[in-house]
Amino acid sequence: MSTNISGAKVKSSLLYIFAWMIISFVLVFISYDMRTPIIPQWIGYMMVTGFAFPACRYTANTLIPRYLYMRKIGPFIYTSLILSVVNAILTFLIAGFVYHLITGLVVFRSVYYVLTLLFEFLLVDIILITIACVIKIITDRYYMEQQMLKIEKEKVSTELNFLRSQVNPHFLFNVMNTIYFQIEKKNKDARLSVEKFSEMLRYQLYECTTDLISIDKELHYIKNYVAIQTLRMEKDSDILLMIDDEMGNFAIAPLLILPIVENAFKHVSNFKEAGKNKIHLAVRKYDRNTLVIEAINTYDQSNGQKHLLESGGLGIQNLKRRLELLYPGKHELNTNKEESTYQTMLKLQYMD
Repeated sequence: MSTNISGAKVKSSLLYIFAWMIISFVLVFISYDMRTPIIPQWIGYMMVTGFAFPACRYTANTLIPRYLYMRKIGPFIYTSLILSVVNAILTFLIAGFVYHLITGLVVFRSVYYVLTLLFEFLLVDIILITIACVIKIITDRYYMEQQMLKIEKEKVSTELNFLRSQVNPHFLFNVMNTIYFQIEKKNKDARLSVEKFSEMLRYQLYECTTDLISIDKELHYIKNYVAIQTLRMEKDSDILLMIDDEMGNFAIAPLLILPIVENAFKHVSNFKEAGKNKIHLAVRKYDRNTLVIEAINTYDQSNGQKHLLESGGLGIQNLKRRLELLYPGKHELNTNKEESTYQTMLKLQYMD
């Protein structure tokens, strides 16, 4: 792989050198001076096009992402023009000095001659910078389309894997319904667990079929999950779920909060004194467009959980990948491990 990359870089460099020489020769042909040999003129114009290269690179790699992609057309145009003017003046001074050393001819022959050369150099810079910008935009668009194709393939692959592993939902619900009525009415906890699990399953099978879902439905799913997990914990465990009263009416990618909550229950400590086992979950609005999901759980260093938390769980790794695909540049996922507690916090710019 590295050999292929190196070969591509060499080919790209050779192509640039070839294009550099051709453009320089074309400029000589356009403004050929009969009083001067062609080789010195060619060298001079090679310097002109060569000095334009840093300006082209800076405009394409810095100014386009900073201004043009941010729709700041005005700042992009006048910054590019200022860069072209400054570069043309520097090119004239340096190339003129070298040209004088080679030919012995005076560069500052007249004001008209100087202004003509400056205008010519400026025109060359503008043309080359424009070409570099066009190439940059085309290249970025091609890369973006390739990324979109890759994401689409991953999405299709995920959906296919889900379909392959999916159990017939009607059969599953019938079985759960049978189990529910087989449980004695006195056993309210068991009946509640089956009921909530049935709601969760229905949500996953029938609700999570779109790219975005109402935050209320997602939070209802989380409440059911926490309720079921709480039943399996010791009675006096410190388990708390806090959700803002006014969450607003917005949409979120389905099952995006679950990995954080699931991770907290998976890695919570198992101290003999139940009250020391703590899971605090919070879902709140950070500001008008930002949602915060926070999970804090205790863990036991003595049984290897410290190493387990440092290595990271599969659920969190999958969450990171989903966030990169679905919310690029619009999320912040952080973890913080202290002596006895582990914190996971997600800040998400949600979609209306």
